[in-house]
Amino acid sequence: MTRTQKKITLAGTTRPLETTVALYIGLGTYVSLIFDAQGRTATRTSSDGQSESTAITGSPTDLIRDFVSKYSSHGKIFGHVGFNYSARCSGQAFEPVTGGDDEDIRRATEQIKRMLEAELAEDIALPSPVPGKINLNVDAKTYQTRVANAIADISEAKYTKAIPSRKVPLDFRVDMLATLLHGRRANNPARTFSFNHNGIQATGFSPEVLLSINGEDAYTEALAGTQLSNSAKASLDPFDNKLHNDTKEVAEHVIAIKGSIRRLSKLCEPDSIAIKDFMKVMPRGSVQHLHSHVCGHLKPGCDGWDALPGLIANITVPGLPGDGNSDAMKSFEPDPRDLYCGAVLMLDDSSKLFDATLVLRTVFQDETRQWLQAGAGVTINSNPEREYAETCEKLGSVAPFVVPASTQV
Repeated sequence: MTRTQKKITLAGTTRPLETTVALYIGLGTYVSLIFDAQGRTATRTSSDGQSESTAITGSPTDLIRDFVSKYSSHGKIFGHVGFNYSARCSGQAFEPVTGGDDEDIRRATEQIKRMLEAELAEDIALPSPVPGKINLNVDAKTYQTRVANAIADISEAKYTKAIPSRKVPLDFRVDMLATLLHGRRANNPARTFSFNHNGIQATGFSPEVLLSINGEDAYTEALAGTQLSNSAKASLDPFDNKLHNDTKEVAEHVIAIKGSIRRLSKLCEPDSIAIKDFMKVMPRGSVQHLHSHVCGHLKPGCDGWDALPGLIANITVPGLPGDGNSDAMKSFEPDPRDLYCGAVLMLDDSSKLFDATLVLRTVFQDETRQWLQAGAGVTINSNPEREYAETCEKLGSVAPFVVPASTQV
């Protein structure tokens, strides 16, 4: 794996948003740690194929900490945790994932090499998205019913906010790296990622950082409240923006801030927690959000693993513990979320770096399926039709830039 700190301009463009500060690439695997579907066994596999399995008798975070401490000297550690990780940490089982093979890694490696070699070329033939290929207007009635169920629960004070999501299946295999290039040109995300590991591929343009720790300083981002960037009232001026005058959107954002503060207090000194850029209007691709930066100073002996499960759970049903969160979701989310609303991780124990990016605005692909997924924040003031429309708006940050693979299986 390499770290490049100089500016890198992506092929075929001069636009500033396509220049990154740092590019991190991990090819192959030195060693991996994977939990089984029931959350009972952790398997460590080295690059020579040797595996060692360990029974999980307590919190999985203890095994993760030991793994990071042992192998961080070999470079940065990349990984991902599914949404169900928070449920597992509270004693509940999570769903299985499918397995991959070395041929997937080899193909991805060769494709990355070709794209990097072509970086300085003046005229590059790149795969392109197919306009209108993806129909986002599916499952409207079912989703609106689930939103109505969540509103009914909120009216009974079971919780104050929920984020039901919906999947949009794709009928073609996806070229993930070409999608990364085209999607990044059209978005201004907090983090961008693309990976292929253990049978799951994902390319995303995440609008928010779930948790970032550098040294002793930590922060998370509250991003809630949404409108189209090209709407008539989409000004970035805080005194001239519809979002700041929308009771539902402001209430949704305040709930997100309160949840972020509560979860960050698990690892930060209480007096150090602060809110910066309060309700700043933040453009993210096809939409704008209300954004607040919640930060703090670490307590002695605390790290990102102390807060990560709660932060993941807080995204969907703020204010409830892990077991209550999962129970509440049953009324509005019938299927396991897998990686959606989970986190993509980059860790460096030697420099006390812990960076967890929320998995949103992402295209997913496993051995047999490929899909998009988006959700909308629901409060007591929500309207099911409007929340469905919001999912379409968010999907619009990704769907137009998804590139079909040149060879369909």
